[in-house]
Amino acid sequence: MPITLLSGPANAGKAHVVMDSVRRHLAHGADPLLVVPTRVDAEHYLRELAGEGVAMGVRVAGFDGLIAEAVRRAGIGRPALGGLARERLLQAIAVRCGIPGVSRGYVRALAAIVSELQLLRVSPGRLTEALGRWRAADGEGAATAGLGRLFEAYTRALAEIGYLDEDERALAALDSLRRTPALWGDQPVLFYGFDDLTPLQLDTIETLGRVVGASVTVSLSFEPGRVAFAGRAAAFHTLAPLAPEQLSLGPRSDYYAPASRLSLGHLERNLFEPTAPREAPGEAVRLLEGGGERAELELVAEEIGALLAGGMAPESIAVVLRSTAPQAELLEEILRTAGIPFAFPRKKPFAHTALGRAMIGLLLCVPDEDPTAPRPPATATGPARSGPLPAQARAGEAGAGEVGAGEAGDLLAWLRAPGLLTHPELADRLEIRARRSGASTATQARELWEERHWPLETIDQFASAAALRPSRRGALALIERATRELEFLFAAPRRGAARVLEGEEIDEARALAAGRTALGELRELARAAPELAPSDASELADVLARLEFPSGEHPGPGVVAVLDPLSLRARRVRALFLCGLQEGVFPAPARPQRFLAEEQRRRLAETSGLRLGQQQDALAAERYLLYATLSRPEELLYLSWHLADDDGQPTARSLFVDDVCDLFEEGFSEHRLRRPLGAVGAGGYPEAAGSSAHLGGPRPRDAGGAGEGGLAPLLDERLLAELRGRPWSASSLEAWISCPARWFIERMLRAEDFDPEPEPRARGALAHAALNDTFEGLLRETGVARLTPSRLDLARRLLRSALRERESQHPLSVAPERLPAARRRLTADLERYLEHAALLESPLEPRYLELAFGFPSEDGEGGEEGLPALDLGEGVSLRGRIDRVDVGEGRQAVVYDYKSRSAKPVGKWIADGNLQVALYMRAVEGLLGLEVIGGFYQPLSGADLRARGVLDRDSGLQIECVGGDSREHDYVRELLQEATALAREAAGEAAAGRFPARPRTCRWGGEGCMHPTICRCES
Repeated sequence: MPITLLSGPANAGKAHVVMDSVRRHLAHGADPLLVVPTRVDAEHYLRELAGEGVAMGVRVAGFDGLIAEAVRRAGIGRPALGGLARERLLQAIAVRCGIPGVSRGYVRALAAIVSELQLLRVSPGRLTEALGRWRAADGEGAATAGLGRLFEAYTRALAEIGYLDEDERALAALDSLRRTPALWGDQPVLFYGFDDLTPLQLDTIETLGRVVGASVTVSLSFEPGRVAFAGRAAAFHTLAPLAPEQLSLGPRSDYYAPASRLSLGHLERNLFEPTAPREAPGEAVRLLEGGGERAELELVAEEIGALLAGGMAPESIAVVLRSTAPQAELLEEILRTAGIPFAFPRKKPFAHTALGRAMIGLLLCVPDEDPTAPRPPATATGPARSGPLPAQARAGEAGAGEVGAGEAGDLLAWLRAPGLLTHPELADRLEIRARRSGASTATQARELWEERHWPLETIDQFASAAALRPSRRGALALIERATRELEFLFAAPRRGAARVLEGEEIDEARALAAGRTALGELRELARAAPELAPSDASELADVLARLEFPSGEHPGPGVVAVLDPLSLRARRVRALFLCGLQEGVFPAPARPQRFLAEEQRRRLAETSGLRLGQQQDALAAERYLLYATLSRPEELLYLSWHLADDDGQPTARSLFVDDVCDLFEEGFSEHRLRRPLGAVGAGGYPEAAGSSAHLGGPRPRDAGGAGEGGLAPLLDERLLAELRGRPWSASSLEAWISCPARWFIERMLRAEDFDPEPEPRARGALAHAALNDTFEGLLRETGVARLTPSRLDLARRLLRSALRERESQHPLSVAPERLPAARRRLTADLERYLEHAALLESPLEPRYLELAFGFPSEDGEGGEEGLPALDLGEGVSLRGRIDRVDVGEGRQAVVYDYKSRSAKPVGKWIADGNLQVALYMRAVEGLLGLEVIGGFYQPLSGADLRARGVLDRDSGLQIECVGGDSREHDYVRELLQEATALAREAAGEAAAGRFPARPRTCRWGGEGCMHPTICRCES
């Protein structure tokens, strides 16, 4: 039976002719096979045939399905080497042949040229001979280095392990059908929707139609003389001599909606034609311009929403991106936020699923050494990462001897696998401990886990399997153990439940299938060539980290399809949005060829007579792709682009937009819908309202109103009762005065911090503890805690001893490289302070150190000194811990609070809400019965170590202080009363349950809101 070649422009009715042929074959009792480019196309046409009641007896498949059928009928029994195993074999051959720097890109390029040579039926000997003639003609630098040797080694290696690769198996099946045509029978084959045909596809068509004698119908979009079809002429002219029956169809416009027929038909007939006339665009062709990527896609989403609101079915709309990867997550976010149902089939990395993260994380935790040997302590190198990283990427950042060692994030990724832990919060607690302790390696994190929980024996089981390498059984043991663990991790959260998978669970199932397929290929490779299998668990993790699988819902009823141009070519839609029309994106630039570029191919043919396929004209191919895409809408066509990226860097619009605009009247490009960069639509968050004048004003207590923004009022009576009855600390009151909303988030909700304690806070805690121990040591050694020049050397020794002993409780840094400098800096600062304090020769003696009040003790009687909370009146109580209280012979006392830096003068205490020292003065006076004559903030570093605060000059006590800090007795008493009143006022605001936002004072220094995503109130 002859080959029938159908050709014509887009929308010429080729699909009707092909479907009529399918029906005709069915009517004659045949079982036709309809071959389409993609799986989506196969599902679409199968639904169409089912709708007509003729699906029975028709098989719709992609080209891979046709080859699989040919292999089955030809009886090819040799196993096939999968793509993953083939890459590993090519990589090993390249390394063995001495190729330097074998990267994954090099291996992929090598696989492409090997595939091309195989499909052109070029033998290794013929290639080596041709390259030799080229080298003889043009010198040693002419031929591509080592290509003949690599191809020959690859062919020989396949024969040695007894495998075929996919290309060899396809060719073997076609050769078998050529020798024995009866193996195929008379099943008709029809090709539809292909824009171009590969050498293998052309070989298959010729074999089935010319040699086997099956009825083969091939439909191609092609029209002689059109610029848009220049990139597809080679396939047509290759098939034309093979097809005795040819049918050329003319253009038709009845596919377009009546109101759009003129514009869209004109676009299809004249795109890229140099002498095309200009027509009125009407409403069918529309232009969208965004200031940035997000603005462009939000504009697209608004237009789609308007179409849906107008009654257009979602499945009648398609969004097309030349390359879906760069904008995938942003587009998904925008469509989901806009409430638009969509299907976005695309490749998803195995590592981006819960199953993949867990499996890769577990493998990266497996130690290289024997698990029975003791594990040496690892050295912390910094904060833990949040997820696994392939071994190759980690090699550059790990220290000597740690290449391949897992990180804490890898262990956490495994422990967080759904269903693995009955109490998942245990993994969160481990992360907190690891971050706060600086445990960065998997070994360190495992030690932290096993200190409190059960041993993680699964890691040791993997290590035992990996330790059997390099034996064949070792490679198999590691891969088989990984396969069992992968299946266990997938089943863990679903054990005992027979529910239907939906949502993200479908992607988990697809990830399982991809992982099992990859491990199956590696298992077969380990049996045939164990030296090519992964050498250890980290290498196996690296293999899995590179896996991808098809994700997302397939286009169908009720959803807008998000596709690339090649996935749309066999279908039509009512409205099409072609997005991201940027220069360098569409048209896509030509990819450089690592092996045998066009000029090299030409020279190889001239010197040796070996003619390989010519490289495709990239621009011609992109032109056809644009033409094919623009021919798909029946009613509306939207073209969109953006002027800049979201960082404000300008980007150029594609010249393809100009090619379209040139078909329509002058000024058409100016009639476009625009959306500026950063614009917020109706669905966005409103701008924050202006703050009230009193917020952040000179007197925080004047800001008692609700203010603008902030959190909603608290209505729960139990929480309100807790707020009314809680004892307050001075720092908590200061935080409330600064911003009640911030106080509620940080003090009431008390979210536990994942990160290590900030170094300034750790430094302050260690300094407080060391000074306390130093003064207690002076009292113990000399009977007096007062610091004098004669006791300075003793104080220095006590300080250094205290720093050594206390550092384990207050580590200065979790980064080992920062510790020596931080330790020296703190020691120098504190010794400098001791020298400063010794020279003052104060008449007071440190009597109370770290004085606590208001904290429950073991006997329930009060604080550590038996001191209760201080009653400030109106139901407000105060608790705290005072760094130091110095007392004189007349029971006169001065309060000191240590600060890392210099403090504000007393004149700004009330205005800035600094109440701590003033309230501590009240506490010492009320709880200890002392006459408090002063209170100071004592800086421990900086250029000026003088204490700043207030001293009652009428007390008669001579204490060295800054002149402005010496005030009259009445001023000091009024200061304490005003601080107490401000504290009561702040506590009263909290008891009312209202939390206004005060962005002007929220952060020290007036730097704005600390929690803008919660408060939504910017300064």
